[in-house]
Amino acid sequence: MHVKQKLIEEVTRIASLQAIEVFNAQKEDELQREKDKRLHNTKLLLKHYQEFKLYTDKTRGQEAASKLTTEDKNVMATITFGDGEEIINSIKVTTKRTVAMVQYIDKALETLEFMYRQEKNERDFNVLKKRYMEGWTIPKLAEFYYMHERSVYKVLDSVTERLSVLLFGIYGVDK
Repeated sequence: MHVKQKLIEEVTRIASLQAIEVFNAQKEDELQREKDKRLHNTKLLLKHYQEFKLYTDKTRGQEAASKLTTEDKNVMATITFGDGEEIINSIKVTTKRTVAMVQYIDKALETLEFMYRQEKNERDFNVLKKRYMEGWTIPKLAEFYYMHERSVYKVLDSVTERLSVLLFGIYGVDK
Protein backbone atom coordinates (compact mmCIF):
# COMPACT_ATOMS: atom_id res chain seq x y z
CA MET A 1 0.00 0.00 0.00
CA HIS A 2 2.85 2.37 0.83
CA VAL A 3 4.45 1.85 -2.62
CA LYS A 4 1.11 2.53 -4.30
CA GLN A 5 0.72 5.78 -2.37
CA LYS A 6 4.26 6.89 -3.33
CA LEU A 7 3.54 6.08 -6.99
CA ILE A 8 0.34 8.15 -6.88
CA GLU A 9 2.20 11.07 -5.29
CA GLU A 10 4.98 10.88 -7.89
CA VAL A 11 2.50 10.75 -10.78
CA THR A 12 0.60 13.68 -9.27
CA ARG A 13 3.81 15.69 -8.87
CA ILE A 14 4.90 15.01 -12.46
CA ALA A 15 1.44 15.81 -13.81
CA SER A 16 1.35 19.05 -11.81
CA LEU A 17 4.76 20.13 -13.08
CA GLN A 18 3.72 19.30 -16.64
CA ALA A 19 0.47 21.25 -16.25
CA ILE A 20 2.37 24.27 -14.91
CA GLU A 21 4.83 24.05 -17.80
CA VAL A 22 2.00 23.93 -20.36
CA PHE A 23 0.22 26.82 -18.64
CA ASN A 24 3.38 28.96 -18.64
CA ALA A 25 4.02 28.19 -22.32
CA GLN A 26 0.45 29.18 -23.21
CA LYS A 27 0.76 32.39 -21.19
CA GLU A 28 4.04 33.22 -22.92
CA ASP A 29 2.44 32.62 -26.33
CA GLU A 30 -0.48 34.89 -25.39
CA LEU A 31 1.89 37.67 -24.28
CA GLN A 32 3.83 37.36 -27.54
CA ARG A 33 0.62 37.52 -29.59
CA GLU A 34 -0.45 40.67 -27.70
CA LYS A 35 2.94 42.27 -28.29
CA ASP A 36 2.80 41.33 -31.97
CA LYS A 37 -0.70 42.82 -32.21
CA ARG A 38 0.43 46.11 -30.67
CA LEU A 39 3.44 46.23 -32.99
CA HIS A 40 1.16 45.49 -35.95
CA ASN A 41 -1.22 48.27 -34.85
CA THR A 42 1.67 50.71 -34.49
CA LYS A 43 2.80 49.87 -38.03
CA LEU A 44 -0.75 50.41 -39.30
CA LEU A 45 -0.94 53.78 -37.58
CA LEU A 46 2.36 54.78 -39.16
CA LYS A 47 1.33 53.47 -42.57
CA HIS A 48 -1.79 55.63 -42.54
CA TYR A 49 -0.29 58.55 -40.61
CA GLN A 50 -0.21 60.91 -43.61
CA GLU A 51 -3.88 60.21 -44.34
CA PHE A 52 -4.86 60.76 -40.69
CA LYS A 53 -2.83 63.96 -40.57
CA LEU A 54 -4.35 65.32 -43.77
CA TYR A 55 -7.85 64.47 -42.56
CA THR A 56 -7.38 66.07 -39.15
CA ASP A 57 -5.73 69.18 -40.62
CA LYS A 58 -8.68 69.62 -42.98
CA THR A 59 -11.13 68.97 -40.14
CA ARG A 60 -9.50 71.58 -37.93
CA GLY A 61 -9.52 74.05 -40.81
CA GLN A 62 -13.21 73.49 -41.41
CA GLU A 63 -14.04 73.93 -37.73
CA ALA A 64 -12.10 77.17 -37.61
CA ALA A 65 -13.62 78.47 -40.82
CA SER A 66 -17.27 78.42 -39.79
CA LYS A 67 -20.39 76.48 -39.03
CA LEU A 68 -22.15 74.45 -41.70
CA THR A 69 -22.95 76.33 -44.88
CA THR A 70 -26.38 76.09 -46.47
CA GLU A 71 -24.97 73.67 -49.04
CA ASP A 72 -23.51 71.49 -46.27
CA LYS A 73 -26.87 71.46 -44.50
CA ASN A 74 -28.57 70.40 -47.73
CA VAL A 75 -26.07 67.56 -48.15
CA MET A 76 -26.66 66.44 -44.56
CA ALA A 77 -30.42 66.59 -45.12
CA THR A 78 -30.12 64.10 -47.98
CA ILE A 79 -29.02 61.38 -45.58
CA THR A 80 -32.16 59.29 -45.47
CA PHE A 81 -31.18 56.12 -43.63
CA GLY A 82 -31.54 55.99 -39.86
CA ASP A 83 -31.83 59.04 -37.68
CA GLY A 84 -29.89 61.74 -39.56
CA GLU A 85 -28.91 63.58 -36.37
CA GLU A 86 -27.59 60.34 -34.85
CA ILE A 87 -25.45 59.65 -37.92
CA ILE A 88 -24.06 63.17 -37.92
CA ASN A 89 -23.24 62.92 -34.21
CA SER A 90 -21.54 59.58 -34.83
CA ILE A 91 -19.40 61.15 -37.55
CA LYS A 92 -18.50 64.03 -35.24
CA VAL A 93 -17.46 61.62 -32.47
CA THR A 94 -15.35 59.60 -34.91
CA THR A 95 -13.70 62.79 -36.15
CA LYS A 96 -12.90 63.89 -32.60
CA ARG A 97 -11.39 60.48 -31.84
CA THR A 98 -9.25 60.65 -34.97
CA VAL A 99 -8.03 64.14 -34.06
CA ALA A 100 -7.21 62.97 -30.51
CA MET A 101 -5.42 59.89 -31.86
CA VAL A 102 -3.27 61.97 -34.22
CA GLN A 103 -2.38 64.37 -31.39
CA TYR A 104 -1.41 61.39 -29.24
CA ILE A 105 0.74 59.92 -32.03
CA ASP A 106 2.38 63.32 -32.60
CA LYS A 107 3.29 63.57 -28.88
CA ALA A 108 4.70 60.03 -28.94
CA LEU A 109 6.73 60.86 -32.05
CA GLU A 110 8.08 64.05 -30.42
CA THR A 111 9.13 62.02 -27.39
CA LEU A 112 10.72 59.36 -29.57
CA GLU A 113 12.63 61.97 -31.54
CA PHE A 114 13.88 63.50 -28.27
CA MET A 115 15.03 60.06 -27.07
CA TYR A 116 16.98 59.41 -30.27
CA ARG A 117 18.47 62.91 -30.16
CA GLN A 118 19.64 62.27 -26.58
CA GLU A 119 21.24 59.02 -27.76
CA LYS A 120 22.88 60.87 -30.66
CA ASN A 121 21.16 58.46 -33.04
CA GLU A 122 18.90 60.74 -35.05
CA ARG A 123 19.46 58.65 -38.16
CA ASP A 124 17.22 55.83 -36.95
CA PHE A 125 14.39 58.19 -36.09
CA ASN A 126 14.85 59.99 -39.40
CA VAL A 127 14.53 56.69 -41.27
CA LEU A 128 11.11 56.25 -39.66
CA LYS A 129 10.16 59.87 -40.29
CA LYS A 130 11.18 59.82 -43.94
CA ARG A 131 9.44 56.48 -44.50
CA TYR A 132 6.09 57.22 -42.90
CA MET A 133 5.78 60.99 -42.71
CA GLU A 134 7.45 61.86 -46.00
CA GLY A 135 6.60 58.69 -47.93
CA TRP A 136 10.10 57.63 -48.96
CA THR A 137 10.52 54.14 -50.40
CA ILE A 138 12.80 51.50 -48.86
CA PRO A 139 15.25 51.59 -51.82
CA LYS A 140 15.45 55.40 -51.61
CA LEU A 141 16.15 55.22 -47.86
CA ALA A 142 18.80 52.54 -48.40
CA GLU A 143 20.52 54.64 -51.03
CA PHE A 144 20.28 57.86 -49.02
CA TYR A 145 21.69 56.33 -45.82
CA TYR A 146 24.16 53.98 -47.57
CA MET A 147 22.46 50.95 -46.05
CA HIS A 148 21.28 47.60 -47.33
CA GLU A 149 17.49 47.45 -47.74
CA ARG A 150 17.32 44.70 -45.11
CA SER A 151 19.06 47.05 -42.67
CA VAL A 152 16.45 49.72 -43.35
CA TYR A 153 13.73 47.23 -42.39
CA LYS A 154 15.62 46.33 -39.21
CA VAL A 155 15.94 49.99 -38.25
CA LEU A 156 12.24 50.56 -38.95
CA ASP A 157 11.30 47.54 -36.83
CA SER A 158 13.49 48.71 -33.96
CA VAL A 159 12.19 52.28 -33.97
CA THR A 160 8.58 51.10 -34.42
CA GLU A 161 8.96 48.81 -31.42
CA ARG A 162 10.11 51.74 -29.28
CA LEU A 163 7.22 53.85 -30.57
CA SER A 164 4.86 51.02 -29.67
CA VAL A 165 6.05 51.22 -26.07
CA LEU A 166 5.33 54.95 -26.04
CA LEU A 167 1.88 54.45 -27.57
CA PHE A 168 0.77 51.47 -25.49
CA GLY A 169 2.73 52.05 -22.28
CA ILE A 170 3.54 49.03 -20.15
CA TYR A 171 1.61 46.81 -22.56
CA GLY A 172 4.13 47.54 -25.27
CA VAL A 173 7.09 46.42 -23.15
CA ASP A 174 8.67 43.06 -23.92
CA LYS A 175 8.28 41.02 -20.75
